[in-house]
Amino acid sequence: DSPLKAVQMLWVNLIMDTFASLALATEPPTEALLMRRPYGRNKPLISSTMTKNILGHGVYQLIIIFTLLFVGEQIFDIDSGRNAPLHSPPSEHYTIIFNTFVMMQLFNEINARKIHGERNVFDGIFRNPIFCSIVLGTFAIQ
Repeated sequence: DSPLKAVQMLWVNLIMDTFASLALATEPPTEALLMRRPYGRNKPLISSTMTKNILGHGVYQLIIIFTLLFVGEQIFDIDSGRNAPLHSPPSEHYTIIFNTFVMMQLFNEINARKIHGERNVFDGIFRNPIFCSIVLGTFAIQ
């Protein structure tokens, strides 16, 4: 039970930290990005648009995860994992919650590609083969 949780936490950390940063750091600069004026020395590191995106996605994830946690067993007509004993094997209910969380993180990687008010997060996505490989590889492994 404990080694399984360690592997899950390692996998989530790989997705959210290592793979996501590698995927986003390899994004090639666009002409519009190169023409933009530099930020001032006293400007905040996280812009108001980035703050809205972070808070919005956080609220979205909490709503989805709490919905799955508290009514997921009725939605999918499965046994609830909330009442399972402490060291029981992973339940189908919690597996759905975990997989949903990982997929939301994966799609947030795509969403995080654009942070300067652009609307089309898929614009130029195929120009970065490393990003595509990481997203597709993570999806396949998950």
